[in-house]
Order: sequence, then C-alpha cells, then structure tokens
Amino acid sequence: MRSPVPESAAPSPPLPVRRSVPRDRAAAGRWAWLTTPPGADGLFGPVPTAELSRGRRLAIWTVSVAAFVVYAYDSILRHLQYKTTIDITIFQQAIANYAQGRTPKVLIKSQEPFNSLGDHFTPIMMVLAPFYRIWPSVMTLLLAQAVMLAVAVHVVTRVAVRRLGGLGYYIGVAFALSWGVLKVLDFDFHEACFTVAFLALALEALLDDRPGRLVLWCGALLLVKEDTPLFIAGIGLVVLLQRRWALAIGLLAGSVLAFGLLTMVVIPWFSYTGTYTYFALGSAAAPSGPFALGQTVLANLFSLNGLTLLAALAVTAALGLRSPLMLVMLPTLVARFASQREVYLEMKYYYDGPLMVVCFLALAVAIAQRRQRRGITPQRVRAFWTSPQGLAAGLLLAVVIDYQVHTTELPITVAASREECQFCTAAERISAQIPDGARVIADAGLLGNLTDRHPVLVAGPEWTDSTHLPLQADWVVLRMDSGPAGADTSWLTERRALLLAQGYRQLDQQGTLVLLHRDSS
Repeated sequence: MRSPVPESAAPSPPLPVRRSVPRDRAAAGRWAWLTTPPGADGLFGPVPTAELSRGRRLAIWTVSVAAFVVYAYDSILRHLQYKTTIDITIFQQAIANYAQGRTPKVLIKSQEPFNSLGDHFTPIMMVLAPFYRIWPSVMTLLLAQAVMLAVAVHVVTRVAVRRLGGLGYYIGVAFALSWGVLKVLDFDFHEACFTVAFLALALEALLDDRPGRLVLWCGALLLVKEDTPLFIAGIGLVVLLQRRWALAIGLLAGSVLAFGLLTMVVIPWFSYTGTYTYFALGSAAAPSGPFALGQTVLANLFSLNGLTLLAALAVTAALGLRSPLMLVMLPTLVARFASQREVYLEMKYYYDGPLMVVCFLALAVAIAQRRQRRGITPQRVRAFWTSPQGLAAGLLLAVVIDYQVHTTELPITVAASREECQFCTAAERISAQIPDGARVIADAGLLGNLTDRHPVLVAGPEWTDSTHLPLQADWVVLRMDSGPAGADTSWLTERRALLLAQGYRQLDQQGTLVLLHRDSS
C-alpha cells in the first residue's frame, strides 16, 4: 500500500515498498531490472501518491515560468540581432498559409508549388495558425517555442520534485539550462520544441503508470515529425521490460507502422519529387545494404563527433545510465548513427533537445531508487545538503550548470544586446525601402526579419532554389561579406555585376549590404 505521507515531512520514513516487490530486489544490485521480474512498482520504484504542497507547486511553476522568460528573452534578442535565418522562414511560410486556410506551400524551398508536408510531416504546426492569424510575426513562433520548452521544464521538475523533494528543483533548473535544450533556441524555430514537451508528458505518464495518458501523448508525438515514432519505439522497449505485452506490442508495432507509412506513403504523396528525400542524403557513391549500414554505424560510433555525443549524454544522465528509461533514446540514437548526415552527431543543432528529457528523467528516477534501496531518509538528505560536503557539492552543481550554459550562444546573445549592432541598423535601413508584399532574394541572415512582410528566397552561389529553379525577384539584397570568416565571396561580386547587366539598379548600400531593384512593369 502506498504511503500518503509526503516525503518532506520531518518524521516521515522513506516511501515504503509494496509487499508485492521481492525482498531480494535491493540485494540483486543496481542492474536488477535486467534479471528480476518487475513487481507492482514496475521498473521505476513506487509511484508517489502524496499531493504536492501548495508551496512546492508554486516553486515548480516558478522554475518553469522563469525558464519561459529566459527562453523568450533569448529568442527575441536573437531575432532583433538578425540571427533567425532559413529554417524559421520555412516554418513561417507554411504557418502563414495554414493561417489563411491554404496548403502549407513554402516558397523558399521552390518557386513551384512545394508542400511542406512533402518535406517533413509536421501537421502539429496547424496548432500555431490561429495565433499567427492574430499576430502575423515570426515572434509568434519564437514565443510558442519558448512556451513548449517551458512546458517540458514544468513536467521534468514536477516529476523530479515528486520523487526527490528539494533536489528535484535542481534537476528542473539543470534541465532548463542544459546544452541540448538551449541548442533548440540557438537554431531558429523547429518542431523539436513540441517533441521535447510531448515526450516529457509521455514519459511522466509512463513513470506514473498511466497507460491511457501514455498512448495519448504518443499519439501527439506522431503529429510532430516523421522521426518521432522512434521515440515511441523506445518507450515500447521500456514497456516490454515491464512485461506489459499488449501495450508494448501496440507501441512497437504502431511506431514501425507509423514510420513506414509516413516516410514511404504520406510524405512521398505530398512531396515535390514523389519520394522521401532524406533517405537519399549522404554520399551518392556510398554502398548500400545491411553490411554497409553496419559499417556506417561503426564508423560514426568511433568518430570524434560520435564519441563526443555519447560522452556528453553519459555525463548528462550520470547515475541515470542505470535506469531502463535510457532505452527510450536507443532507436533514435541508432538511426542517427546509421545516417550519413554528419549534422545528426554534431552537438550544435536542435536534435539533442528531446534526449535531454530522457537523460534528466532517468537521473531523477535513478536517484530516487538509490535512496530507496539504501534506506536514505529525507532527514539524512537534508543533513547532507547542510553539511560542508553538501555545500561543496551544491557549488559544484552550480558550476556544471554554468558550464552547460556557456557551451551555447545564450551568453553571447545577451552580451551582444549591450552593444551597438551596425549590421542591424544597416539591415533595417535597407529593408525599409522594399515595399510590403514584394518578393525578395536576400542573404540568409536577413530572411527571418524580412519574411513577415515579404515572400523571400535565399541568395546562394548557384542562384537557384532547392528544386534547381533559377531565382526570380524584382528586389535583391546581397551581403557582400556573406559566409564564415575566410569564405570565398567572389561570387557575390560576380552576381552583383551580372544583375546590373540584366537591368537591375543599385538603389542603396549600407555597410556590406547592397540593395538592387529592377522595374518589371
């Protein structure tokens, strides 16, 4: 029988274990879940039944609201500093069409009709259409992303506090400022924010033994992107360890079926090419087949990026590596290591945000189970954290969070807000001269700030869109120093000369930005 007494009560013993759990469970060791049949408490220990106090609920809300403020502030600063680029433009164009009740066509991908559902299956973006209709700005997308990430922070903190008490707040804050979550903010706007939130809610349902809610949130994950069935398959593996055969088979079979249908039927049906193009990315000369796939996995596994990613996940999860909850990320990691796209292993994009949910929830569960196994009472926990060793540990944990934050662009963005941005001023002066609604070919660094008022295309050396159609627009903004330091920018000088020869006129130059226009009347 579960104890109704909250863990924080001073005279309280540790949360009792139900009688149905074998007494030799603790003696079996830290890896007992591999060999011992789960009892009524499952793989993750007793489900806390005591209601959180009003003070703790308020504290959890404080953590999540503070996270939202940080996320929103960082996102708005990045936008004002012209750091929102191609990806947010893709989503803005799709959502703007949803908001008008139209097919989600994306001009920046192709000047022929290009349905975004034929690129990635992201129908969840329809949810943002009413909000975009009210406030037609990319800020709507950025704030929505901040909200969804804050939802995940709230859920992770709630789970951690219910199982760990005060330490749960640290886990919530550490998750909120983790490298994987902040990288989502560093890279425009993406559907990954929904994955992070829905995965957190699904895993909370799994840990709280609520199969109905688990299935509901797994269903929501299917609406986010075609690769989210991989997380559902990982959840199915965990449920399989729980020996809940019907639910496990349903999740595993459903995830495989969904992944197959989305990538081989649904997306090709909407696609410009009639195929799922991301299966074809990588080296064209690369061999195929199971043996070649195995070679790719091994090569990526022992590459610098692969080893760095695994090490970072291991350090982040820490004690959570002992938890079977880590299996949730296994199918996703296998798929990423089997891919020839190096970006999946580089820790500078948004792909690792959902993995943080798994790492931190696994850590919270593992610590709670360790306390239970060793009979550590709340009084002993408080005594440790008020001791010199505990204060030193707290300082170390604060340093860890600070280090995580400084691996992202958040400190750079905040620091830049205190300095004058000459490029931003030049860009504002250039963009103010372009009539609303006019199609513009522009440097990638301007797209996020132009796309609310203009149909935009991205300027590149080939001067074509992703479907190899030549770029066509009456307005062009070139950034003459576009690209990373040391990049070859000779194509920009050549392109400007060619455009002038084709009848464009140079109307203005602000810094390195050049505004060109032709009269098509």
